Parts: sequence; C-alpha cells; structure tokens
Amino acid sequence: MPPYDARGEENRGKRHRAVLIGVERYEGARNDLPAVATNLRLMREALTAGHGGVLGPEDLVVIPASGGSAATVDPLRVREALTAARDEVTGLLVVYFAGHGIVRPDGSDLNLMFTDSRVTRDRQHPFVDTLSWRDDIMPELRYARADWVVVILDCCFAGNALGAFNPLGGQNFALLTAAEPGVEIPPGDPVTGTEFTAALHRLLTTGVGEPVTFTRIVTGIREAMAPLKAVDGHPWVPDERRHGDDVVLALAADAGEGEEPPPDDWLTVIRKSVTRLSAAVSSRRPIPALARRMTRTTALVLAGVVALAGVGAWYLLGPSPGGCGLPLELRVLTDPDLRATVQKAADAYPERDGDRCRTVSINVYDAKATDAVAAFRSSSLWQEPPASCPASGDCLRPQRNVGAQPDIWIPAAGSAWQRATADGAGGGTASAESGTEEQAAEVGKSVVDLDRLGSIAYTPMVLGVPDTMSLPQSLQTDDPLDAIVSALKDAQEVVVLRPDPEGTEGALLATDALYSSSGSGRASTVEQGIAKALRPMPSTARELMCVLADGLHNDVEDQAAVLVPEQTLAQFNLSAGVPGRPDCATEALRHRVAHYPSDVPMLDLPFVRVTWAGADRDADVRKAAVEDFYQWLATDQDAQKRFTDDGFRGVEEGEPAPPDDDSVLRSEDNTTAVREQVPATGEGTGTSASLSDTLSRYRGALGAGRVLYLLDNSTSTADKRVWDGAGGAKELVARSMTSLGAKDSFGVRMTAVEEGRPAVELVKFGPNSRAEAQKTVVGAKTAAHDARIGAGLRAALETLRRDPADAEQPQLLVLVTDGEDFEAVEKEEQKKLVAEAGRAPLVRIVTVSLQSGACTPGRFGDRLAEAGGGRCLDPGDDIAAELAAEVARTGTGDAE
Repeated sequence: MPPYDARGEENRGKRHRAVLIGVERYEGARNDLPAVATNLRLMREALTAGHGGVLGPEDLVVIPASGGSAATVDPLRVREALTAARDEVTGLLVVYFAGHGIVRPDGSDLNLMFTDSRVTRDRQHPFVDTLSWRDDIMPELRYARADWVVVILDCCFAGNALGAFNPLGGQNFALLTAAEPGVEIPPGDPVTGTEFTAALHRLLTTGVGEPVTFTRIVTGIREAMAPLKAVDGHPWVPDERRHGDDVVLALAADAGEGEEPPPDDWLTVIRKSVTRLSAAVSSRRPIPALARRMTRTTALVLAGVVALAGVGAWYLLGPSPGGCGLPLELRVLTDPDLRATVQKAADAYPERDGDRCRTVSINVYDAKATDAVAAFRSSSLWQEPPASCPASGDCLRPQRNVGAQPDIWIPAAGSAWQRATADGAGGGTASAESGTEEQAAEVGKSVVDLDRLGSIAYTPMVLGVPDTMSLPQSLQTDDPLDAIVSALKDAQEVVVLRPDPEGTEGALLATDALYSSSGSGRASTVEQGIAKALRPMPSTARELMCVLADGLHNDVEDQAAVLVPEQTLAQFNLSAGVPGRPDCATEALRHRVAHYPSDVPMLDLPFVRVTWAGADRDADVRKAAVEDFYQWLATDQDAQKRFTDDGFRGVEEGEPAPPDDDSVLRSEDNTTAVREQVPATGEGTGTSASLSDTLSRYRGALGAGRVLYLLDNSTSTADKRVWDGAGGAKELVARSMTSLGAKDSFGVRMTAVEEGRPAVELVKFGPNSRAEAQKTVVGAKTAAHDARIGAGLRAALETLRRDPADAEQPQLLVLVTDGEDFEAVEKEEQKKLVAEAGRAPLVRIVTVSLQSGACTPGRFGDRLAEAGGGRCLDPGDDIAAELAAEVARTGTGDAE
C-alpha cells in the first residue's frame, strides 16, 4: 500500500494540522532551553518548505504563538490544542514537543514539563503542572479523527513514552523519540537547535528522488545520530513505534524543480480566501471553522452568497452534507485493574446512525482508586482547583490526579462508591440539588450525583497459592484470610503479596483483611514484609503478576501467595499460546490455585452515572447515552463476552453468572484452580469506616519514619582506615541521611564507651535538621574504648518500641561497625540479641560491617538482620547506595 500523502489528490480537501510545542523558559530549578526557539523555526520550515512541505502555513499551531525568552507555555493551553486537533483534524496530524521531560524513579510515566512545572516530594503525585504521556496525551490522541497521527518527542527520557504507546485497533499512529528509554540528551545550541531536531530538519528538507516517509526518517535519523553521544556517554539511538503502513512527512526536495507549483483547485482557493478574509475582518471563530469544513457544494453556494451579500452571510452556512458530525463524548473513569477490559468494551460499543457515523465517542481512563474517591468527595475542586498547593505538592487537584470530569464511573467494587457517597468526616456527595453544604476535608464540596445503576460483571478477590505449596483443600472456601495464611505459614515459607492499596479497590479490600490477619497487629510489620520481598510495590494486580513472571524474582515467586482478582489469576494461569494469556506471562510463573477468603468482598464492578450540577446544556441527551451504554454493557451478549473473555463472571439477574464453556475460568489450565460456583465472600466486611481506617494505617506505615543509628567509633575503626573519608563509617551514615525528611525522627548514638555506660547521643533522637545532623556526624571523633554492641542494641530497640502511639510508623535500627567488636560478642549473647531482635513489635534492623565476609549466612550480622526483617551489608555490596535505599524505605527524604 503506498504511503499516506497529505498532498495527494484524495486528501486535498481534508483538514491537516501540526501542533508544534516548544518550551524555552522554565521557572524554578530547571534550566532554560534556548535551543528550543530554533527548533520551532526548523520544524515550521521543514513542514511548510516550498515544494517539499506537506502542510501549509495556515495548518500550523505553534505554542507559544510568539517567541522570545519571556514566552511561557501552559499545560492547559497545550491540552486545549491537542483536544481541538483530536476533534477537528481529518487528514494528517503532526504533534512535536521540545522541552524538558521527566519520569518516575522506576522509569515509568514520562511527563512533559512546561514553564511552571514542578517536582515535589509527594510520592503519589510528584509532578505538578505537567502532562503525562500515559495519562494525558496518549488518551487524547488515540481517539483522534485524523487519518494519520505522527508524534515527535525531543526531550530527555522521550523513549520512555514507548512503553505506553497504545493506539486504537486500526488507527494509523507513529511515534518518533529522540532517544531510547532511560536516556537523557544534551540541551542543544541556541543558534543551530538541538542535534536531533537539526538532523530531522535536514532529512525533511534535503530528500532527493522520492518522498521522505516516516520509515525513511527513522533510518536516516539513526544514521545521523550514530556518531554522537547522549548524556553520560550513552549511545544516541532514536527510537520509534509505528501502527499502520507509512506516511509521507516531506516531498522530495527536487520534486518541483523547473516547474511551477500546481495551482490549487477552486475549492482550496475559496477555502484559503475564507481563512484570509476571516482573519482580516473578524477574530470570531465561526468563519475559520467554516473554511476548514467546506466541500465543493458549500463552496459554490458561498461564491454566490459572497457576490450577493458579502462576508456576513457566511455565518448562515450549515455543516457539510454527507459528512459525520462530531459524536457526543462520554468520559468513563475506571479502576486501573479494569482499564484494559473496559476499554475493549468501549471500543466495541456499536452506537452509530444510519450513515454509519459514530454518534457516541467513549473515552476510557483510569485513576488510583483512592484519588477517584477523594475527588468525588470534593468534586467542586474539579471545577475550581485550589489556588495554590503547599511546597510538598500534597493537595487534591482532581484535574491533575484523576483527569477530566467523568460522565461514568466504573470502580472495581461498590465499596468505592460507598466511600465516595458516605456522610461524615470528609463530607459526602449527597445530591447536588439537596442543598447539602457540608464541606469536605479536602476543602471542596459535592457538586455531583453518583447514581449506581447496577453491576456489569463480577470477580472475587482470591489468594493465589502456588500449586506446589501444601494447603488443605478444605481451606479453599469459607475461611477467613487469617486461617488460610496461618495454615500456609505452618507448612512452608511463604510471603503474601498484593498491589498498592491506594492504586486499586481490590488491593484495598485485600489489605483490610490482611491487616486483620496480621499476627503482630501492626500495618508497618505487614508493609515491611512486603517491601522486603518486592520493591517497588506494583500498582495493579497485572503489574504484580508481570513482576513475578519476569525471571528476576524467582526466589520470591516460589514463595509468593498473591491477593489478586480471580480474573487476573485465571489469565496468568493460561499456558503459552492460549488466547487471553498476558504478554508478560512466562514459564517462570507458577500455576496457582485460587483460595476464596470469606472476609474479602467480591468485586462487583458497579456502573455509576455521574451528573454534574449546572451541566444542563445537553443533560437529557447525555443521560440517555449513559443509560444506553449501561444497558448494552449489562445485557448485550457481545458486551458481556468482552468481560468473560478476560476472566470476569458475567451478570445474570443481577448476580454473578456461572462461567460459560468458552470462559477463561473453564479452560483446562483453570479446571482445578478456580471454583465454578462463587462462594459467599466478604459479607459485612469492607465498610467505609473499616477501609478508611485501613488507609490511615497504611499511610502511617509509609509515612514519617523513625531511624536510630548505632555508630561504632572505637579506635579500631580509625586503625583500619574505615572511620574517615569516602566510604568510611561517618560518610556512610551522613550520606544515608539524604533519605530522611523533615517529618522523620532520627538520632545517632556512638557505642564506644566505658563498660556499664550508655551509648553517647551524638545526635539526640527526635526531629532534627538533616544538614546539622550530617555536619555533626562528619565531625565526630573516635573514643579509646571497645564498642558495647549488646548494650547499645538493647537500648536502641527499647527506644524504638517505647511509644505505642508510634506503633504504625516504620522504624529502622542501623548498626555500623568495623566488625571487630561486633564479632567479639559471645555466642550466648548473640543468641539472646537475635531473639530480642525478632520480638514483636518488629523493628527492622540493617547491619553494616566494614569488614568483608561479615554478612556470610550464619554470621552474627546476617542472623541479626534476618531476625529484624532487614539486611546485612558488607564490602561485597555497594554499601553507600544500598544503605541510602534502606533508609529511604523508612524515611521521607530525597533518596529513592
């Protein structure tokens, strides 16, 4: 098939556009990028140049519209431009971005940064006033009406966008990134632009003999960048993804030599005339909009009207006959665990008119379950966000945290709807017409009605146990999670894993039961156990299973019982080659049997109609469209199949339906893994109050921490040259303090004292200035005494266990020693200290020995750390990096 050509005869009457975004100026800590202004000029030239350009100057939308170092770029303006392009372009759409890019510590979620963008210490929402490629830009562009979408990203970490490249089936979409995932690129030269865009300009404007297509660009740009190096000497390799055949981005530079350019046909002449006249006589929008949608028929009529009545009559012309008008857009907010399946159903929704024009467009997006609930409880903040946030960035901004105002909400379970509508602390979402004035804790108030219409599918939460583990079959149903886990732990080593409970409703319901079944009764004990087995915590059930399947966590995978939805478990049980098996599933993943805890509620996928106060313009039409979509999802056989194909249970008279013969649940791989009849689960559990308390405990367990350092300052540390300098005891402790924040409590005690004396408090335990504490540690001196390891450990554990009010706070004891006095502890004393370390409530212990071999299995340092659920570090490890990371698990500072 020939490449798509915007200047081809068949595409001449279509609307084409390039949205060129360049951010030169940045506030705060980000450096300005003067080369970006040149980049915009180069892209304008390349796309509109002479015979080669595929677009006209009138097809360009440049942000900022006027250049200069003072020009600012607002993400809302960019979002508006992308939305307009999504709805208006019917031919070629090119989107180009040059500026700063940033990602999360795990490399996910590329965010494009603008003038006022900031990075905060809020771990859930670290980026403010940015646009997420995954959550903001890709969801817009995947619904574009354009024949072809081409996106070009010239920013650091541009390649990280590739992991969230998910066009609609059948959509023509290409993505070109300046470099591979994880690669930062130089800022470029203010005169010549960035190296990537300058090379792109050359390729677009110097092609000879044949059109410059996307695939030719990819080859050429890689050759052009091969001699160059990215930041840190990384090979500079532009990357790409393409969904569709190919697209022309420039004609051959010699295509029109010696020839006059072909004249525009009379339709194009009239359209351009309308555009020029409208710019001259009016700044109102209808005239240029009319120019964009003109056909030959309307052009003939327009010519007569202009001759008789002048420009003013142009406003009377209606939409072009025979074309599809803009469909009504319904926005569907759902739980991250449901996103993929709900998207499949939305894509299959067949609502079209007699001309086969789509009358309803459904945009599906997801948000963390807790963010969605908080946003609905303070829904006025969607329309009037807070004027400012604290420096931490920790404030509720629904447009940022969740997305656009939804028309439909499909949470994973009715418990989310109950929390969103419950009265009490935090306010409720009583009817917006009822006069409820109660303010939400987040400062907003309710301006929505949340009407629960019914369930569209079901799936129980299960504990997936490897079929190699010993567990009585009688425990598969009708027993609480505590009984199942206790029986597992009595028979073998096991670790219970679940995704982030703030991310999905299923994980929150599982965590509620998990905390109740925790032997210690402390959330921090549960969370430390999970973090010890798997870091970082996966956001969804699918991500959790993908991590276990990646072959890098085989030891954990063998011992992991997972709390996930039944449909997720069933999909990952499928054998290679069986339809429905997730792409990330591998043979490293164990086959698992589902156990159905009686105290974890069913996920019942409620369909909730969201009605906004004051949104009356098309209220009746929108309400009818929402209800039609619900009826189709809940009753149509094709719609239900989208869910049952993914392992959900369908709906039958308002209850879970038995799985059909072709269901994933009835596959050979799941014959013994799942139950055909759904057992009763979660009756009377998962209440709003209980789940709110669980969230508080979870956040407390991950909140401000308590860290106490025991520092061996005996003279032997200086004799062995491990006291001062890079990699010395003092430097290791001071450096790890970067992981501590202003809300953390910490202290440093020196253990070299006279026998019978307590350890010396170098930094008093409590809230401290990190900078002052680091300065004090660096200036510490050795003492001519032995390190009193045993006494120091007992006193430190007593300090951390002393205050019951801090029971849910993460706690850490760090012991740093040169190894000499550490190994000198008598064997009987070692046993007592190990037993004391393992006593509840558990305090995580990290032992750091500057002597090689101290962490050999069975040595004192290893046994002590294992008893405390921590780690032992010695010169065989990268102590500086690993210790900072361990402290970061407890502290709230800068380190990740």
